[in-house]
Amino acid sequence: MNRILVIEDEEMIRKQLTKLLERNNYAVTGVGTIEQAYECAPDSFDLILADIRLPGVPGTDILDVVQHAPVVIMTSHASVRSAVDAMRQGAVDYISKPFDHGELLLVIERAVQQKRLSVQNAAMRQDLRRVLPDVDFETRNPVLSALAHDVINLPANASCVYLQGERGSGREILSRLMHENSHRSGGPLVIADLPLHDPTDFEQLLFGTPLEEFPQTTRPTENAGGAPTNKIENGNTTPTTTDGHHDLGLLRTAHAGTLVLRSIEEIPVNQQDRLCDWLEDGQTLTARREHRLVDIRLVVLGAQTLNYAISKGTISQRFAELFNDWQLRMPPLRERPEDIAALAQHFLNQYSRRYRKDGIEFSATSLHALQAYHYPGNVNELRSVVERAVLAVDANVIEPAHMGLQLREDGVVNNPLDLSLDGYFRFFVSHHQTELSETELAQKLGISRKALWERRQKMNLPRQ
Repeated sequence: MNRILVIEDEEMIRKQLTKLLERNNYAVTGVGTIEQAYECAPDSFDLILADIRLPGVPGTDILDVVQHAPVVIMTSHASVRSAVDAMRQGAVDYISKPFDHGELLLVIERAVQQKRLSVQNAAMRQDLRRVLPDVDFETRNPVLSALAHDVINLPANASCVYLQGERGSGREILSRLMHENSHRSGGPLVIADLPLHDPTDFEQLLFGTPLEEFPQTTRPTENAGGAPTNKIENGNTTPTTTDGHHDLGLLRTAHAGTLVLRSIEEIPVNQQDRLCDWLEDGQTLTARREHRLVDIRLVVLGAQTLNYAISKGTISQRFAELFNDWQLRMPPLRERPEDIAALAQHFLNQYSRRYRKDGIEFSATSLHALQAYHYPGNVNELRSVVERAVLAVDANVIEPAHMGLQLREDGVVNNPLDLSLDGYFRFFVSHHQTELSETELAQKLGISRKALWERRQKMNLPRQ
């Protein structure tokens, strides 16, 4: 039950307000002065309803001591100036006496709902910080550094971006970086995993319910005399379905922000074309009208290049043309080995804190094994390998066995996925270069010294 603090010096009005609000399932505390309100821990309430003219100090003074509780100001001297002044000082709304009971209840419900959404958003942001990597990231790979620079400095008119890369390579992190460094950073960031949804639901998922199909909602209210009436709300209020939930669809939900779609090939081609209707001008009258409802940056995460997807028929030519100007490629982890050690240490710090296992570190052999592996699952796989090790280790040093890896006497890494030839080369060289010369390394690998040098250059593996 939501708690409301009523600050009203006229006892008759205070009692009437208390009775009205309690009949509508609010828990009410009534006081007559600001000083009495201070003694009630005002910031602990879900809403404060304060008269602007009180004995001693005005009701707006309560705004100076609350940070979380929304404040609605009441006054019997309605004026535009007093309304503007109250809102400038931090009030969420304003209502004048004598007021209609139904109007008052609507104002209170809207303010309480805004407070509830604010609390929910704060909780979700906290949860996201717990499970998601930081948006700010560092890389030693020149290709990824250039890509990050492009993402951060993307022009405002880049409304459609295709980010191609293998699954688990970190495309979502780049999407978040793109959003946070754009003029849309104050708007919503909506990320949709399309494979999680039934294809028959994509129409509703993307476009929601058309505005003209939203049912009108009837809300019981009371007139000034307390008699119940029915008030139809169909003006600028947010449309809801019959079960009370908003059904705006992903496009309208992401309005003024960024919409990220994973696995766009899951969407049927005909619905991809309808998506174009929302994002382009010059379509039907309905599409143009709907287009004005959404202002988004669309970021599509794809595993294949657009040309390949078009040839396979999973992406329509028309939809692909939206991304002609902005097609970016995220390099897989095996192409940026410079980042493996730093990422592994980052995940080790993260999971050590989460599972309260302080002081854990990688052995030199473990670091060599991590560098040698080719990571078909990319960054997500590295994260899982490190988390497994933190959970499995019973000492302070992580060995390859804790990560599910086994070392043979000849230095080969055995694991469920097995190493590629490049992976074996990387592991063998990094593991033995401190004890063997270049000539000895080449002999052990069965190649010439020149071939060893060429492979080092190709794989960006300088001698340490």
